Amino acid sequence: MDINFNQLTLPEGWLERGQELTEALLAAEDERQRYDIIEKNQDFWKVIKPTLARLFNYKCWYTEAPQQGTDVDVDHFRPKKRVQETLSKESPHGGYWWLAFCLQNYRLSCIVANRRRTDVETGRKGGKADHFPLCEEAKRAEEPNSDLEEEQPVLLDPLKATDVQLLDFKPDGEAMPRFSVDRHSRKFMRADKSIEFYNINHSDFVRCRIELRDSIDKEVKSAVRYFNKLEMGDADNDLAYEEAICRLRKMCSKEAPFSSFCIAYLDSFRHKPEYDGILDAVYM
Repeated sequence: MDINFNQLTLPEGWLERGQELTEALLAAEDERQRYDIIEKNQDFWKVIKPTLARLFNYKCWYTEAPQQGTDVDVDHFRPKKRVQETLSKESPHGGYWWLAFCLQNYRLSCIVANRRRTDVETGRKGGKADHFPLCEEAKRAEEPNSDLEEEQPVLLDPLKATDVQLLDFKPDGEAMPRFSVDRHSRKFMRADKSIEFYNINHSDFVRCRIELRDSIDKEVKSAVRYFNKLEMGDADNDLAYEEAICRLRKMCSKEAPFSSFCIAYLDSFRHKPEYDGILDAVYM
């Protein structure tokens, strides 16, 4: 996702209120006061749900699942009140409370990706919740003056293209790490953990990807048939070919549900000799 938070149209006075709330957190005497400030002002991030939703055509930023008419969360990428990975420590991390009202820390998430739950079909448990594992725990930011750039998050950030590229998809609709564990163990681990925590392979999502795969197969088959008849000079055939290509382009557009899967699956056709020239227009 390519998002410039500075160009968003936000409610009047919203940024100023966020700054005031952050200053109140910094001035709080203890953890309890900070907790109360955060709890009493949850409306701050909830009010911009529609703004964040429109940025990605009402898709979850983690799973690309469409969210029209469903409950969504504004996830704090760095958890605001506690960090699950530190709870067993003598002094658990109190969360990145200084980022509770920071726009750049927000990610629009479906409840399947953000809330801990078990997939009843597979028995797999997922959901980010207040998890935020690091590659090196010793580099975790502990206070507002800490340098977040020093952290090395395990979970992929949907706003970073270099993170998103670590994911790939199998034809059966399941996400998988793009790189092998043998040659790229760190890249593999980050993708694998993100698939788990974001519930990317929840059975509902896999079913949707399989349906899209079948639709792509149908459109590719049609495109081949119409392409092979373009020399006949049949206007109806020419139009049918163009429409098949347009439908494939639409499925691969960033606004479409599960578009990353569609792009990955369609790419499997692209370099086969029998499809030479047929699908080129999809990528223009």
